[in-house]
This record gives sequence, structure tokens and C-alpha cells, in this order.
Amino acid sequence: MPQLGKHLSCVHLSSAGKQYLLDCGDGSIYQLLSYDIKEDDLDAVIITHLHPDHVAGIFMLVQMLYLEGRSREFKIFVPERSAEIAELFPMFYTFPSRIGFKLSVMDISELSSHLPGWEAMENDHLLGYRDVISKHDYPNPMRAYSLRITAGNKAFVYSSDLGTTDSILPLLKGVDTLLVDAGHPSEQQIIQLKDQGVKRILLTHGVPQTLLRKLLKEDDGIFEEAIEGVIYNI
Repeated sequence: MPQLGKHLSCVHLSSAGKQYLLDCGDGSIYQLLSYDIKEDDLDAVIITHLHPDHVAGIFMLVQMLYLEGRSREFKIFVPERSAEIAELFPMFYTFPSRIGFKLSVMDISELSSHLPGWEAMENDHLLGYRDVISKHDYPNPMRAYSLRITAGNKAFVYSSDLGTTDSILPLLKGVDTLLVDAGHPSEQQIIQLKDQGVKRILLTHGVPQTLLRKLLKEDDGIFEEAIEGVIYNI
């Protein structure tokens, strides 16, 4: 749910001299402006799934980059239906021939070939839609992804939204920091993450206060609540 004073899902990541957005929910552009991120600074946006709170800001972002005079290619990686999403931009009058930079909308399966050190792994967040999709013959393939980024000897995982944390356990080996959805998975699914060897677990996306209090009492200090606007070093 939208909340006054907060923005929807979007993580700005700086790694190896490049800048990325992980998801692009509504309000993302205002945060970019507040941090003085310029039109040519961003290298790519990676959309993990097509729920509106993770993708609704992408059209205003592209329009802002056009109005600011971006000149270099802008890559958008999407989890499904990339050709259809690419066609939405001219529908909103953001014509490729007019915006002044190349807009490349690609499937997230191409991510690692364009961004070395990145891995996208499908998770179980959207599988609960199977019955309604089958009943109405919708074309949605229910693809949602979690991301792992490795640079030098550091590794970071962004779970994005999940059904269970079980679905991302293969991504967690040797990870320094995990930014995890603590709103959708069960309490036990979050608690079990302490046994995966992750050095720091940041909880986001509507953390239940009862769970937060329980985790913050853990002696190992692995868990902490992710705060919007705070810069974390990995």
C-alpha cells in the first residue's frame, strides 16, 4: 500500500563505477532528483516483476531522462513480455526517434551477458496467480526474479518480493548483504535466513513489527530494518 512520506520499491545501486536501479516504483524520480543523480548517470534499470509498485515509475523516468537531455543508451531489463513493454513507450508518446537516446528493453534472461557479475534467479512470488491465469487464459508467465551482484570479493542479493525464502537459498552462499522482502514470506521463512551464513540481512517491504522485535533481539545482530534514504555500504 502507498504510505504518506514513503516511496514504492526502488533501490539505487552503485557498483564498480556504474549506477543501477533495481525496480522503479512510483516516486522513484523524486528520490533521484533529491540525490542529484544526473540524466546520464544511470546505466540500467532491472525490473524484477510486473507488480505496479515495482514498475509504475519507469515511464516517468524515461520521460524525465528525455527532458533532461540524456544522450547515451538506456537499458531496461524486464522479467517477461519485453516486446510488449517496449511497445508501450511510443503508446505514451515517448517515441524512440524523438527522445534522443537509444532505449533498449531486454529480457532479464540477458542480464548476465550485458552486466558481468550479475545473476537473476526466478523466485516463487507470482505462483499464487496460477489458477486465475489458467481460468481466464491470461498470457502472464508469472516470472519474478531475485538478483545477485558480485563485485570483487563482495556479493549482494536483492530478493525483491518472495513467496518463500526457500526459493532464493541457492543465491545466498557467500553473500555479504541480503536485502529481503520481509512482508510476504512467513515469519519462520525469514528467521531461517540466519542459518545461511549471510553477514547482514536488511529487512524491507512492510516488515511486521512483531517479527522485527523478535529478530532485533537476536544476539548475532545479523538483522536490521532497511530505512528509506539510508546509504548502505557492502
